[in-house]
Amino acid sequence: MLLKDLNELLNRHGKKIEDYDLPSLPPNTIDRGAVPSIIQEKLAVNTPNEDIESVAKLNNDQMSAFNTIMNVIIQKHSKVFFVDGPGGIGKTFLYRTLMASLISRGEIILATASSGIAATLLPGGRTAHSRFKIPIDIQPSSICGIQKQKDLANLIRVDAAIIWDEAPMTNKNCLEALDRSLQDICSNSAPFGGKVLIMGGDFRQVLPVVRKEFLICIGDDVEPTKPDDMVKLPLHIAIPWECEHSIQVLIQHISPNLELHGWDAPYMVQRAILTPTNDDVQKLNDMIIDQFPGEEHNLLLFDEVEGDNHNLYQQEFLNSIAQGSLPPHILKIKKDAPLMLLRNLDPRYGLCNGT
Repeated sequence: MLLKDLNELLNRHGKKIEDYDLPSLPPNTIDRGAVPSIIQEKLAVNTPNEDIESVAKLNNDQMSAFNTIMNVIIQKHSKVFFVDGPGGIGKTFLYRTLMASLISRGEIILATASSGIAATLLPGGRTAHSRFKIPIDIQPSSICGIQKQKDLANLIRVDAAIIWDEAPMTNKNCLEALDRSLQDICSNSAPFGGKVLIMGGDFRQVLPVVRKEFLICIGDDVEPTKPDDMVKLPLHIAIPWECEHSIQVLIQHISPNLELHGWDAPYMVQRAILTPTNDDVQKLNDMIIDQFPGEEHNLLLFDEVEGDNHNLYQQEFLNSIAQGSLPPHILKIKKDAPLMLLRNLDPRYGLCNGT
């Protein structure tokens, strides 16, 4: 029973127990005619009653989109949609109504999003990277890590539609990788293997978020562009890179007179610096905490390898490992300095974005 449970858990991630030097399942424990657990899981997604009854609450634009998409799905046609939803609330309401209507008909719909937070708003939602095994180091020629004979491929073949929320937030190579993979899995050269794909998002909210009117112009496609549709940031919203001193200029711009506001919670929560790499996060944290008032305290990790009876892994080496999935060896804190805790919620249901 333990091996069977482990095998089902690994199958959700495209693996099997033999990949990890575990014994094979005895033949009598596998029901060849059973519905794969990954499909059972999607069929068992609970839909709130308010979602089922939400069709009557759709506004005119939402109703037009709902009817158009539903007609294509019911007629088993192939189509790619993009729902332009400024603000996001109405867009999510439309998604949930579509899902409820399809699930009530016994259909399977895969709900994904570019971020874990957006995925939690959809019943059974998962991040697109998690659901479709999209490579993290995405390249123009990448394909998804989905094997055609695995249960995930079977799930994709039988699903009625795919939702991808926050699509503008992802690299275009991710969408192109999914397109190539679905064509291969479904043996169909139509876009996305002939599947109905419903993308959504707001081009006025793509990162980096800049207040006032600049992103509105980009979203409305009225901002002048350079070759390859690149947009040059105006000088008044950019800090030119000159040397390492530019980082201090950035910090001073975001948090002016930080040493005078260490106790001021409203001041702190209204400011943040976003960066895509952990190295830059650590570098910025160290520089900012140095400017923070008060005595500094260093909290150290205790690193060890289980079963290392011969001390093969030196403490200094373990302390130097700085992978994104691990906290830093030295955590510098000061009294009243803000801390943010990011955690995975439930990987089984896709609430896992690598933080």
